[in-house]
Amino acid sequence: MSNVTAQRQETTQVSRVDRFVGAIREHWFSYLLFLPTLLYLVFLLWIPFFRGVWMSFHEWSSGGANPTWVGLENYIYLLNWDPFYTSLQATLGFGIATFFQLVLAVAAASLVANLDKFKAIVSTGLIIPYTMPPVVTGTIWLYLLDPNYGPIFGYLMEWGVISEPIYWSSSGLPALSVVSGVLMWTFWPFMFLIILASRESIPDEYYETAQVYGSNRVQTFLRITLPQLKSAILVALSIRLVWNLAKVSQAFQLTQGGPGYETSVLGVLLYRFAYSDGQFGMGFAVGMFLLAVTIGFVALFIREFEKARKEGSTA
Repeated sequence: MSNVTAQRQETTQVSRVDRFVGAIREHWFSYLLFLPTLLYLVFLLWIPFFRGVWMSFHEWSSGGANPTWVGLENYIYLLNWDPFYTSLQATLGFGIATFFQLVLAVAAASLVANLDKFKAIVSTGLIIPYTMPPVVTGTIWLYLLDPNYGPIFGYLMEWGVISEPIYWSSSGLPALSVVSGVLMWTFWPFMFLIILASRESIPDEYYETAQVYGSNRVQTFLRITLPQLKSAILVALSIRLVWNLAKVSQAFQLTQGGPGYETSVLGVLLYRFAYSDGQFGMGFAVGMFLLAVTIGFVALFIREFEKARKEGSTA
């Protein structure tokens, strides 16, 4: 009996090998085209990622000499370190700023879609901030909002709105508001482009029918435009949210994470540990927390996206 079972298992394994070889021979060109992407993912993403996970369990200096295994001590240190929670709050603030980008993008897309003339010119003008490198936009806003030399505070004092300049970079909430505002100004056009493309695909017949039945603008937006844009909104919001959570350049350029750790989002905190303090193990431990926060948000949006897709397929 045992010989029969072993023979059957061997036959099954041989048939699986044959099917695998047959699939390779039949689709060899597709696999060949996929090979560069696979090599890129393995050598430039997954190997560095797992090495980073390994390093997070070590006391690992910038030179990489004689790393010491410390187990979960890096994680425990962060969980008992007050600035880590300040950094986490700043990161969540960055995430919330994404929703303001969404509101701005939906409003702009709705307005542009209804334009009869100059639609291309207006759209091009709106996406200009997104075409600039973040370091350029950061430099522009650093100058504009400089308390001593920037024109914005100069005009506000000249018009009597404020009596003295605001040194926003020396206080937590104003500094975080400025960094989030600059981030929003730079990247909201990305969401605008996705939502505008989806808005343009809504048939005019829907709006003509709503007009016949006497719907006002608010009712038309809530019952036609918004449901039709739901999938585009989820895609744009999830992508933009992930990118915002990992942003380092503008926050570091505008405030260098200060004052204290008030604007040190997790990406900046990781950078400060790894490249300012030379503690790569601690830096990668911060990265693991950032990954967990990002996965949490992405899982939420994927669930909503699947829900919207099923509703669309059954409608």
